[in-house]
Amino acid sequence: MDKHDSTIYSKFNPYEDLQQGLTSEKLDVYRKSVLDTLKSPGMILRQKRDTLALGAMCALPYPQVSDRARRLIEDEVICLISEGAAPYHPRYVAPDYQKLLSLGSEFLELAPATDLYEATAHLLTAYYYLPSEPVFLGRIDHLLEPFIDTVDEDTAAHVLRSFWLMADRLNPSAFSHANIGPQETKVGRLLLTIDRKLKTLTNLTLRYHPDITSDSFALQAVANTLEVTKPYFLNHQAMTEAWGDNYVTASCYNTMRLGGGIYTLVRYNFKEALAQSDGTISDYVDRVIPETVERLVEVVNSRIRYLVEETGWFETNFWVQEGFLVRDRFTAYAGVYGLAEAVNGLMANAGRPDARYGSDPVANELAERIVVRFGEELAKHPGAYCEGKNGQITYHAQVGISSDIDVTPGTRIPTGEEPDLYAHLATEALLHRAIDGGISTILEFDQTAKENPEAVLDIIRAAHEMGIRTLSIGSANSEFIRVSGWLIRRSDLDRAKDEKALRHSSSYLAAGFFDTKPIHLHRIERKV
Repeated sequence: MDKHDSTIYSKFNPYEDLQQGLTSEKLDVYRKSVLDTLKSPGMILRQKRDTLALGAMCALPYPQVSDRARRLIEDEVICLISEGAAPYHPRYVAPDYQKLLSLGSEFLELAPATDLYEATAHLLTAYYYLPSEPVFLGRIDHLLEPFIDTVDEDTAAHVLRSFWLMADRLNPSAFSHANIGPQETKVGRLLLTIDRKLKTLTNLTLRYHPDITSDSFALQAVANTLEVTKPYFLNHQAMTEAWGDNYVTASCYNTMRLGGGIYTLVRYNFKEALAQSDGTISDYVDRVIPETVERLVEVVNSRIRYLVEETGWFETNFWVQEGFLVRDRFTAYAGVYGLAEAVNGLMANAGRPDARYGSDPVANELAERIVVRFGEELAKHPGAYCEGKNGQITYHAQVGISSDIDVTPGTRIPTGEEPDLYAHLATEALLHRAIDGGISTILEFDQTAKENPEAVLDIIRAAHEMGIRTLSIGSANSEFIRVSGWLIRRSDLDRAKDEKALRHSSSYLAAGFFDTKPIHLHRIERKV
């Protein structure tokens, strides 16, 4: 990422060129990066500390992989997404907070929670001690509903408001994420009301099922999403078919098993993989994808083995020792992106430059063929210690990062090229069916949608029936913008451009999408 160091994102990752380990030749680069971090006027202390920790991790040598895998990393087919060379903790975790509330914690010196005050205090304490960024805040309604009647209604609303405010303020990242639903609950209702008033950046997902979720609860969520661009509408039926009911959604829209998590996320760039082929569809699909996916799995497994076998994290961490996390509920992510560019490039090579992914049936069929073939190849190779997904590395559509130049996040149709609503949903739904580890489609509506929320709910139902797993809906005039997988406020864009400190580190990352990347320049003007 050194070649993109003018981007805002480099503020939080000035060490990318050390991903293969710190050498004597790069020592001066490392020292300068540390000094730049220390002197940065646009970073608060916590952000500086986290960035320095990333630099130390990047300075370590990379776990052993083949020369071919290293070349694919250098060629940006395989991307390490700033985790550092040698991971020492899981990327994402989804603790069993219910067990914490029921049994307490010896390490945290917490007795079982007995009322709403204690339950919310326990959760806030737990977030502070999470081994990684607190991306999963819990199934909040499921966790707190047993305690909601321990106080009167006004007090319950006040306590829940304070809890949600502190969860947002103490965890300044739009990757923090809570789940509600599918059942309507008092807590779920209250949380939607509170979140709409507080307008936090903390992410929220409604696990929606038309046979379980009441229409009135769903319509309240629709009203929220048209104003504050959340919650996501997750296809609960499709997710339970893939994961069982014991799943959660965290960070952007990452699926995990409750009580488990994700060891590591390694990305695969469909666009850059095209350069490994002779330019034909057959060579790309039948030779390049199988060969490069095998190397991708090698990289993922090398990172998992280092974490599990070398660091001792799972033997020494209280989250595991007390049973809030269980290693055999973990898996890892193979996150794909750049599909649109790969498809369009292949169609151009075939003499059809006009055949674009999203609008041309042949291009759309090719997109599905590529996505399905990738999944088939991924399933052929066991994932080390991936019992959380039946021994497999989980297939994921990655949201992109701000250093991605001229490449579309995940498997999405590029911004500005979206076809009509039905065609958009139908095209991406084919790919959602193949990717069960997290994938989303973003829709923007104009202000008139607020006058007819029932129609928006009908669209959500239809999208889920078509196969869409996660649907993000926003309003073109909202203060909040869904940047690929997380939220940013429009007002934060100006602060980021002026190099002013922002409380949410994720806001810097999001602002990078609007900085110098042509394919993202009109993201703020996504087709309505």
